[in-house]
Amino acid sequence: MDNEVLIVEDEFIVANDLRLTLKQAGYHVIGIAVSAEEADEYIKKTKPDLVLLDIQLEGKQSGIDLAKKLNEENIAFIFLSANSNQEILEQAKQTNPYGFLVKPFREKDLLIALEIASYRHKNSLESRLQQEDLLQKKFKAIAAEILKPEEYLLTIARILQPYIPFDLIIWQYKESDNENLNTLGYLRIGFDEYQFIALKELSVITSLKTSLLTSIFKNSFIEKDTSIDNNEAINDDAVLSLLKNHFKTESYLILPLILNDETKVKYIFCSRKQNNYSNFHTDLLNRSKTCFSEQIKLNLKNFKSANLLNKADLKTEENSKKENQLEFNTIIGKHPLLLEALDLVLKVSNYNTSVLILGESGTGKEKIAQSIHTLSMRKNGPFIKVNCAAIPSTLIESELFGHEKGAFTGALEKRKGKFELAEGGTIFLDEIGELTLEMQTKLLRVLQEKEIDSVGGNSPKKVDIRIVAATNQNLEKEIAAGRFRLDLYYRLNVFPITLPPLRERKTDINELALYFAKKFSREFNKDFTGITTEMTEELYNYEWPGNIRELENVMQRSVILNEGNSKLELKQNLSIATSEVSIKEDIQNLEDVRNIQRKTEREYIISILKKVNGRIRGNAGAAFLLNIKPTTLESKIAKLQIKKEDFQN
Repeated sequence: MDNEVLIVEDEFIVANDLRLTLKQAGYHVIGIAVSAEEADEYIKKTKPDLVLLDIQLEGKQSGIDLAKKLNEENIAFIFLSANSNQEILEQAKQTNPYGFLVKPFREKDLLIALEIASYRHKNSLESRLQQEDLLQKKFKAIAAEILKPEEYLLTIARILQPYIPFDLIIWQYKESDNENLNTLGYLRIGFDEYQFIALKELSVITSLKTSLLTSIFKNSFIEKDTSIDNNEAINDDAVLSLLKNHFKTESYLILPLILNDETKVKYIFCSRKQNNYSNFHTDLLNRSKTCFSEQIKLNLKNFKSANLLNKADLKTEENSKKENQLEFNTIIGKHPLLLEALDLVLKVSNYNTSVLILGESGTGKEKIAQSIHTLSMRKNGPFIKVNCAAIPSTLIESELFGHEKGAFTGALEKRKGKFELAEGGTIFLDEIGELTLEMQTKLLRVLQEKEIDSVGGNSPKKVDIRIVAATNQNLEKEIAAGRFRLDLYYRLNVFPITLPPLRERKTDINELALYFAKKFSREFNKDFTGITTEMTEELYNYEWPGNIRELENVMQRSVILNEGNSKLELKQNLSIATSEVSIKEDIQNLEDVRNIQRKTEREYIISILKKVNGRIRGNAGAAFLLNIKPTTLESKIAKLQIKKEDFQN
């Protein structure tokens, strides 16, 4: 094994144990650092492949500070933590580590985490190269188009959004023989929705005169290299300070272009997330400078004739939707965490790469899988859904791969399996973590060989399919427990997409509630005049352990219970579930977080079973209220070790 590892740990005994374990496993440890500053020195001498990184270190900087630098250097790292509070864990999560181990951990857990991190890092590099190639092709595709300035910027914004995440993009154009500095921008207000902003709009937003704004932008129009400002020296730049105050932006990526002695252009990408830009983004922009310049030169005449200071009458609606852009159908919401996930969907859709969708039950994993298929080149092929938890283990092989006539008792005729039915399209394997180890082995062969063996068949059959899998489990923990194959995880986790729980995107609750209320009002032929303020507040304050699926069920029951033409009222008690599932535990580390999530799901299911007196099936059963199949609920009840005495008096 050639991987070189740097250990950053200030406890000598722990660090030495790690060194011995890694050496025995075939890793090369380039050194042990007790501080972020010492780790910097090691990295300058020898760039490691992986870094094991404690959060609490000697010196002024923490492991989280070092993690930000490792991201910039494109070095994979795994956090090590003992006792950390929730705030520190959230900060660590934002650095996108390749793994997280809670002390004390087993040697097996460490080695598995290292293998997974190495594999993910390798595939992320390959994925980046593919993405850059696609970006260059998109630039070339618009090279022959003659565009007005606002059309040009909107086109560029849409092309770059999946690669350079931004909430606001500002574009400036200046010629030395012209006193005017043309400034315009777009504010992202939804997926593929952008609000046009020129100086006149900025004047309304900031309450500053356009003459003063013009002066501010002119004085800040300084030529320099592509740079990142992650809020350290923001007060030194009047424009960035202005954007921060009025658009709540926290990090900035600046790309200047000098086309010739006369023409200068500047792009400012702004994000509301802290430290959202890295060297990867600057390198990407620098490699794309030629494409930027060629497109601008092509449109110079249009730019010169445009008076951008008088574009206040430009309608946002006319520019908010991209032509021929397939939309995300019924995916509702505009929260940044959701938009990030949708950007990843757009990124990966055109490849045949396997995708693993992660997220709690009810967060919309199936809709994301459907969108990946709809936006891909396989959109005209079938989209086959399989709930792995709902199929008995004795039937799963036949269900997936098909069977021959007479293969087993009851096999009266030959039958195609789900994989064969998905030929030329996409197969969605939901609850992938529920597959038995035997079926995992057979699924791995399908991924490796692109062929299936039907039950009772004599020869394998080639299949042309794309696999999208989903789970609400922590597969790394399942691997460590011996319940999930590491090599299968490698094959599935090439491109992970994580969906946020509803409690982390509460700003979307009102829009989702309105969508479901209108949907069920139409379905039940009832008038809908809105939702009461009291109900809106209750929906917002609830924690939603069942996520969007639970919200949909709540809205359905509310519409059914609502009488007359008055505004929709809740007419049901959300506090029962909340009181029984309240989280007051002292969170010390990631394992505590996982335990609380399991406890929350268990207690929520118990609360529903209590309401229906233990009934699972039927319109008044728990499965109906949870909007899942009865077999899926029974699988969860068994896995969470829920017994009759837990919900029966």
